[in-house]
Amino acid sequence: MSRGTKALLATSIGVSMSAIDTTIVNVARDTIARDLNASDTGVSWVLSGYSIVFAAVLLTSGRLADRYGRKRIYDIGLLTFIGASAACGFAPTVGVLIAARVAQAIGAALIAPAALALVLPEFPVERRSSALAVWGIVGSTSAAAGPILGSLLIDAWNWRAAFFVNVPVGLAGFLYGQRVLHDSRDESTRGLPDVISIVCGVGAVGVVALAFTESNSWGFIGPRALIAYAIAGTLLPIFVWRCRVARLPVLDLSLLRSRSFSTANAAGMLFSIPFYGSIVADVSFLQRQWNYSVLGAGLATAFTPLVGMVIGRPAGRYCDIHGHRVVLVPAALSLAAASFLRAGLLTEESTYWTRMVLPLLLTGVGLGVLIPGIQSATVKYLRLDRMAMGSAFYTTVRQLGAALGVAITVAMLQHRGRSPLGNFRVAWLLHGIVGVVVALVIIVGYRPPSSE
Repeated sequence: MSRGTKALLATSIGVSMSAIDTTIVNVARDTIARDLNASDTGVSWVLSGYSIVFAAVLLTSGRLADRYGRKRIYDIGLLTFIGASAACGFAPTVGVLIAARVAQAIGAALIAPAALALVLPEFPVERRSSALAVWGIVGSTSAAAGPILGSLLIDAWNWRAAFFVNVPVGLAGFLYGQRVLHDSRDESTRGLPDVISIVCGVGAVGVVALAFTESNSWGFIGPRALIAYAIAGTLLPIFVWRCRVARLPVLDLSLLRSRSFSTANAAGMLFSIPFYGSIVADVSFLQRQWNYSVLGAGLATAFTPLVGMVIGRPAGRYCDIHGHRVVLVPAALSLAAASFLRAGLLTEESTYWTRMVLPLLLTGVGLGVLIPGIQSATVKYLRLDRMAMGSAFYTTVRQLGAALGVAITVAMLQHRGRSPLGNFRVAWLLHGIVGVVVALVIIVGYRPPSSE
């Protein structure tokens, strides 16, 4: 086994756990509320607290990995995630559970950009799309499989098992990583990252993610949401200014001058809206409209991650051979078609095999290509000493897209002016439209550096 394959295997463990925990508790909301005697608001923070902190810390973690060593930061993140997972499993109250989820999110945010920066230097440029396909599909299928794994664990034991499972898996990954991962850092950096850009970057991303996550109660343009946008609008210019003038800023703004990097990030943020929104909508539809159990709803969506796993590796090779636009555009249209089919085919009558399996398969095709393909398009042409930062930026915007997708979908599903089935159809139509926009962004904007 080559060094690159060993590094890919080791980091995939940490990445898969952090991705699974983004969605694994989606099916556990009711059981957590009953067990901890928690309100709907309290349980919602078990989900949203993880997403908000994850998004907010990512940019800083990329710079820390470049400065202090990718393996060191990865190890700290993985151990933090393992310890926080154990704390989640033992949590006696919803307040303790929320605090442990925040710690989990900090660990996950340290893992993601450092892991990618540890893997890519082990592969030549012409093989990086293939390597990224494997690495990316691990994250994508893990997120999509979160509700499935969660439903199995909850049905067999209880919701606490969804967190305890991270401990032995994480420790095994940590021990294996000590043998195969090689540390690296940006030797040109000295001193501490700029504190002002850290505070402003974390604050701006955090309040926007908070507004998206709380949109169901705040409204997208309610007073509290507008205050959050105003805070972000104040912090963002300061963040950009500090990134221009500081000796060691959180983000190297020269990255954004790359057309391939900027376009792929835009596509990644937009693509996350139907991806994470469909996870919420599908599981909710199966439970509310077709009266599936928690386990049944989780297993019924298994086609999507299974197809994604099968198609992800060859998709990476096709990106290497034919270029990203040729591969990503049909995948985005496949994702859009899946959403349009849901809106047109699904009714209150339970017709899983004849009406829902095809949309789930098409979604799996789209996810299996888009997640590794867009991530590859984002960082493939970056210098090695900018990969952790570039990966952190991409993961940040993708996480914001995820928060927006979940927030919009939940708001649509709870709209009181339409029937429940009508709400699902409107949500799916929006997911389909965004999928078409992703294809257009890639067609119009994406060019590799040689043609910029």
